[in-house]
Amino acid sequence: MDQIREERDIDRLRRSAQALAIISTWGGSGLFAALRERPRSTAELPADPRAIAQTAPILVHLGLLESDGQTWALTRTGQALLEAGTIGGGTAEDALGDLARLDPVVKEGGGARAADGSSRLTEGGVREDNPAAARVFMDMLFRRSAESVAETARWMGERLPPHASVLDLGGGHGRYGHALAERGHRVTLFDKPVCVDLARERYAGVLEYRTGDFMRDDLGGPYDAALLSNIVHGMGPEENAALLRRLHAVLRPRGLLVIKDMFLDEYGANPEEAAFFNIMMLLYTRNGRSYRIEEMRRLCQEAGFSAPDHLYVTDHGFSLLMAARPVGLGC
Repeated sequence: MDQIREERDIDRLRRSAQALAIISTWGGSGLFAALRERPRSTAELPADPRAIAQTAPILVHLGLLESDGQTWALTRTGQALLEAGTIGGGTAEDALGDLARLDPVVKEGGGARAADGSSRLTEGGVREDNPAAARVFMDMLFRRSAESVAETARWMGERLPPHASVLDLGGGHGRYGHALAERGHRVTLFDKPVCVDLARERYAGVLEYRTGDFMRDDLGGPYDAALLSNIVHGMGPEENAALLRRLHAVLRPRGLLVIKDMFLDEYGANPEEAAFFNIMMLLYTRNGRSYRIEEMRRLCQEAGFSAPDHLYVTDHGFSLLMAARPVGLGC
């Protein structure tokens, strides 16, 4: 993201927020869906004509709609994003509501609260008491994970023995575990029951499954490797230290620990993805945050692992930290 140099840069940020609100409103109101089959006039769309006349041109400017002056139609990009589920739902409240209520979070902590005062904190992005919302969230993660899965499986594959036993901890939708299973490894996915149910729908007997709380319940094992994909950012340092010790205990000597996440550099300001993701962690977790690479390296070593190698997957904005459980006394 460009640095702010003058007032017009703030104006550009404001327009970006307005654009996101418009896209979310059109999606949640079914306006994009109404254009799925054919172009429609303003009068044919299920919304206020004045509002359509004043918001649709912005979507033309953004490349989601096109118009002949009489009717509105989805562009190829708009159609593809609608079919992918990227612009098909939500509301402006969903997109911006919690950011608009950032003031009390900054002043008092405690995470975001909805307009009715209820907590918006989640555990791993899901609430077990809301399976429908968990499905929507997991489907979104699945949809956006193809490239990350391929890169993670490729780099892990270079370091795993043939037919390795792998723990996919907090494996969610199961796509990472499935990619490793396709390479001939035996993968156990451990997650909350609501997530395991969704993964089992997709992959059935391709994976093995364990349900529970990975901070307290039996993880099984021993394993040749453990993968933590987008797990550590949701927890505080003490929780991560305890989890890494648990993983050390269930890995075989020379077992591989792989942590896939977005990590910050030594200054805590880059890369952009990790810096801005910190806001999501502030709003929706009790103690989570984006970690500096050196912080996570230290936690791994304190748990008994070797100093992790760091790979920054530049094209996709994430990192892999890869460490081994050493062979030796007490290991």
